[in-house]
Amino acid sequence: MTEGPLGLTATEKLLLERSSDLSITRRRVRYVVVSALALAVALVVVSPLIQSWVFLLFFAVAYVLITAWERLAWARTIIAYKGLIQKLASRVEELETAAAGGR
Repeated sequence: MTEGPLGLTATEKLLLERSSDLSITRRRVRYVVVSALALAVALVVVSPLIQSWVFLLFFAVAYVLITAWERLAWARTIIAYKGLIQKLASRVEELETAAAGGR
């Protein structure tokens, strides 16, 4: 679904509206750091008590899954931003061509 002269999708429109809000990026970075620290603390605190390779395997798999989810979310955002940039650049080029032709 596209909207307006740029043909922006709903996701691209949302990204454009939120692009000036740095608190969203800071919050996302905070989530990454907190999840890594929480996993590390849990591993350090509980590992000596349990002393089991199954426990370590569980934490390793959990870390891989959380990291993969974070990377996928980040990659999807980057892809959406690239699409938005291409549409904006195309529109600027159209406007510059029209202005040069009108002179």
